Amino acid sequence: MLVGRELERDELGRLLDDARRGISGALVLHGPAGIGKSALLGDVVQRAEPDVWVLRAVGVEGEVELPFAALHQLLLPLMPYVARLPEPQAAALRGAFGLASASAEPFLVALAVLTLLSDASEDVTLLLVVDDAHWLDGATADALMFVARRMERESIAMVLAVRDDASRPFPAPGLRQLHVRPLSTPAASDLLARHLPQATPAVRERLLREAGGNPLALMELPTALRPDHLDGSAALPEHLPLSERLHQLFRHRALSLPADHHRVLLLTAAESDGDLATVLGAAGDAEAAMDVLSAAASQGLLHLDQQHVRFRHPLVRSALYQGAPLNDRRAAHLALADAVGEEDDRYVWHAAAAALGTDDTVAERLAALAERTRRTGGVATAAQALCRAATLASDPGRRARWMVEAAECAWTAAKTTQAESLLDRAETLTDDPALRARTARVRGAITHASSDPALACRMLLDGARLVGDTDAELAGELLVMAARSAWVAGDPARLTEIGDAIGRLPHGPITPADDATAAGGDTPPGLSDERAAASAYFSRHFHYLGGLGHGSRPTGHSSPPDIPVSGMAWLSPAHPRPWVWPPVFLPYLTGTTEEMLHAHQRAVDELRKVGAFGALPMSLAPLVALQLVTGQWAAAASHATEALIFADDTGQLGAASHLRAMLAWVAAVQGNGDRCRALASESLALSAPRRINSAIGLAQWSLGLQALAEGQPDRAARLLGEVASPGGPTEHFMVSWLVLPDLVEASVRAGDPEPARAALHSFEERAVPDQLPHLRAMWLRCRALLASGEEADALFTEALEAGHPSAFDIGRTHLLYGEWLRRNRRIKPARDHLHQAETYLCMLGAHPWAELTRRELRAAGDRAPDQRAPEPTTDLSRLTSRELQIARLAAEGMSNRDIAARLFLSPRTVGYHLYKLFPKLGITSRTQLHGKTFD
Repeated sequence: MLVGRELERDELGRLLDDARRGISGALVLHGPAGIGKSALLGDVVQRAEPDVWVLRAVGVEGEVELPFAALHQLLLPLMPYVARLPEPQAAALRGAFGLASASAEPFLVALAVLTLLSDASEDVTLLLVVDDAHWLDGATADALMFVARRMERESIAMVLAVRDDASRPFPAPGLRQLHVRPLSTPAASDLLARHLPQATPAVRERLLREAGGNPLALMELPTALRPDHLDGSAALPEHLPLSERLHQLFRHRALSLPADHHRVLLLTAAESDGDLATVLGAAGDAEAAMDVLSAAASQGLLHLDQQHVRFRHPLVRSALYQGAPLNDRRAAHLALADAVGEEDDRYVWHAAAAALGTDDTVAERLAALAERTRRTGGVATAAQALCRAATLASDPGRRARWMVEAAECAWTAAKTTQAESLLDRAETLTDDPALRARTARVRGAITHASSDPALACRMLLDGARLVGDTDAELAGELLVMAARSAWVAGDPARLTEIGDAIGRLPHGPITPADDATAAGGDTPPGLSDERAAASAYFSRHFHYLGGLGHGSRPTGHSSPPDIPVSGMAWLSPAHPRPWVWPPVFLPYLTGTTEEMLHAHQRAVDELRKVGAFGALPMSLAPLVALQLVTGQWAAAASHATEALIFADDTGQLGAASHLRAMLAWVAAVQGNGDRCRALASESLALSAPRRINSAIGLAQWSLGLQALAEGQPDRAARLLGEVASPGGPTEHFMVSWLVLPDLVEASVRAGDPEPARAALHSFEERAVPDQLPHLRAMWLRCRALLASGEEADALFTEALEAGHPSAFDIGRTHLLYGEWLRRNRRIKPARDHLHQAETYLCMLGAHPWAELTRRELRAAGDRAPDQRAPEPTTDLSRLTSRELQIARLAAEGMSNRDIAARLFLSPRTVGYHLYKLFPKLGITSRTQLHGKTFD
């Protein structure tokens, strides 16, 4: 019977009742060891019967390095449903469980779990109960978090119990949390009285003080006391800290068995898989070992069945293992290694646990294991294996190399603090330039993503200098990374420097220097042909743009280079590294947007497949930027929202500030002023202290655009002018080009065209806007706004013929031209252009500009806008980002199951969202979506 847990029982009861009604939910129980989490799980399981199917798993400390071990335990009863999964999902799940040779790609496995549970929940309500979730292997934890965040209408309840003081934290952002607190004094007294009626009041009072409201302590502490302690005949033992007392208690209970039993119990504690056959095989005498385990199970120390043996509580296992002599622990691991055989990955872990000092053979096997694990998405486990390999390596250079590789894995797995610590240790072991350059690559990426881009740029440049003559490929990668940091920091001088440095990288084999030949060294390789083409692209663009940022056109680079993006080998989809991409908006300004959009999307898809959560924010941010300026607002908002969750979770403040600024931009153009201001404020709070100048400029741009949308052109001109003013607090040398059309429009509408003339003149002095493909049309529009008579007419016409990068820009040019025509009393052509403007702007959901267009039409004598009802499918702003994604895919003819696979949702959730979006679009069935566009 639970005592004093009414609030917790009510919360769990509501979760269970919601699942019975078809509303899924997840809850994380937090609390220290022994606080009653397991008891609450047992209570909710009891209340679930008989109409709810309960699936249970328990995290085990020794299994944390085995990907999907706990997931197999949890889902074993559902294996008959695997046959109903789509084949890629079924293959991935079987691969994760060792039932097939297919690669266990983390996202496919997680999606398979979601689909599996969704299918099963159509037959019966499910309750997933996971105790000691802090000991889950990383792959299982990731899969369960994936499912928990996407459950909606699957009739599933998930409850995970996590120990607060665990050495392994269990982050669960976005999930409901319930902190299980110590029992109140009356409740604790009631529990102790029920459990220990024979104890005297004085003894119970002492135990209450020592337990501090911890139910497990209240239940377990008396078991270590003699009867004369309990009845007051003998004095109680001296007080010990609760955690230490429980630790000693658990070990005391284990060691109370006969001495010849201890070896079998130690084997059980050291066996990471809890595999009974392995323990019996390692023990030698299987029959005698089984007797020992049965005796321990009868005393409540173990749970024992035909396949597995597990300790009742992790503290029992930890206390027994840690209390054993070192030689006994080594002997246990060696026996277990022999029992599993060299082909089993567990052999490597046991051999590593038994190793003393250095052991290069085991270290090599750990490194090979890490490489295999990385391919299945277990980068955290790979990091752990590489760290252990480093401690066993005899050579400092190899030790440092494995530490750097471990840091790379940790960074990819979004474990930034661990990665930085590994890099610090590696740097103390070697002065090898190549290794220090690789260290700079990881440290620079971390610094760029989380703190100071200017500092990141210096780190990356220093790393590139170390290997410029010996490893052109690595040097080029570091230089491209440095260029992105320089762009974010708003440092055009650095861009010029980097452009020159990339241009000097050797192409093809290098002729060895005399001293290298004399030393018998190998010829250091130059850039491959593919990378050489990429370096040429980067070199010319960085040099060109850096020179423009200085305020003058660089000699020999008066026009943007014309080199195809297809040669950019660093964007290879096979091994995408999003930190080795060109600065945001660069492809847009130089006319290579379309190819870059495809390259970014391919890379994002690949990163999702391998579970590289830490890399997703840095890869999605440039994709969002290009989607914004090409008018793909719905897709941009959807990707930005997804990326922002990852960025916040992983502490990538640079990406988070950019994503918030870009979401603020979308809110501004769609007329959501409050959301725009809130997001811009959040972005500036992150970016200003860290000198993330590009994000500052983007946030300021969104605020200026919002002021323009709200009919405050004077305020808009001031805000946008600050972005374009050299040396200003929000100025950014490249973002200033992007705000120019808005600045000119705002100044003209405010009746003060002089700032616009000055900005346009400055832009024309620095750049060649006529040769910047995606700025040409807007440049002509700006000139038209500042011109008059036939010149203005001709410039507007030329601007419309030049081709615009997005429907938004086309619509605004038609609107401004229509306004000019109406003011010049050319009513009929004015109406024609205003109607075209309305079409484009309504299609995008650019409500402020669409409303301005309607006002202009009414002023031109066109009453039709008052009588027309807008097409429901044109107002995409009514859809959430998730609904928009689903509508777009349904319109392409995809089934609910196919959409679920694409978006990592369950089919039932897809159906639920479709049901919600139909009335928003004014339709009644999915067939009405076919052929419609939602970009």
